[in-house]
Amino acid sequence: VNIQVTVQTNPSGRSFTVDGTTYSTTQTFTWVSGSSHTIATTTPQSGGTGIQYVWSNWSDGGAISHTVSPTSNTTYTANFTTQYYLTMNAGIGGTVSPSSNWYNSGQIVTITATLSSGYSFSSWSGSGTGSYTGTANPATVTMNSPITETANFTPPVNIQVTVQTNP
Repeated sequence: VNIQVTVQTNPSGRSFTVDGTTYSTTQTFTWVSGSSHTIATTTPQSGGTGIQYVWSNWSDGGAISHTVSPTSNTTYTANFTTQYYLTMNAGIGGTVSPSSNWYNSGQIVTITATLSSGYSFSSWSGSGTGSYTGTANPATVTMNSPITETANFTPPVNIQVTVQTNP
């Protein structure tokens, strides 16, 4: 008895293999009921600059690479979590935290600027959907896209003092 087996990814467009052949679009196969086949994927997968997809699970609960032997029409979905890269920069006069890193889509990240001696914090300059631009410190960003945040600092003010003595 032949059955229809569909293999796909969520979100769509991620790569997977069936019996060693790689695909990046939904595939439907006609298999003999109960026959064994290997489905697999890789992680992380690039989604372009500052975007990656990390494997979460297969819809059947199997390992990242596993053998299936379906006996009826079935769909297997490889689920991925979307992650965006947060780039953190510090201008002269301080440091920033956290370090640049990957974060899950929608995650809220607290960013903090730490001053060097004599400097003052002036503002954050952010770019990307969910970024922050303003004077709050600490501040938060929501990872809805790749984000770049730069902490801006004001240098110490040099005060010149003139001392005069009367003769």
